Amino acid sequence: MTAEITMTLPAESRFVATIRVTSASLAAELDFAIDRIEELRVGVNELAAVLMEWAHDHGADQIRLTYSVAEGELAVVGEVLGSDDAISQAGDLDDLTKKILASVTDEFEVAGGRGRILKRRDPE
Repeated sequence: MTAEITMTLPAESRFVATIRVTSASLAAELDFAIDRIEELRVGVNELAAVLMEWAHDHGADQIRLTYSVAEGELAVVGEVLGSDDAISQAGDLDDLTKKILASVTDEFEVAGGRGRILKRRDPE
């Protein structure tokens, strides 16, 4: 069974802690190991930072995160809200962000004002 939880937050860095805590809590409910939870927190932090920077650069004021909780995995999809169609424009991640996301997630994709990360309970 898959469950979805959606949060809409102001695109302000002070709310990143809320995003990290929510992610860690959901991963703990799925019995992720402590190191997998910490990796997820780092990945979600990077995703939130990218989305908030994109929102700031494009005059947007909110981001929405949707957590898809399934047996053994947690997907987080984020998108910038409240801007014009500039959000749909492609954007590129810097090399450091790509390296961080590659090392702490099982899958990731980020383009413009949208992104997705996936973390599995057990490494493949």
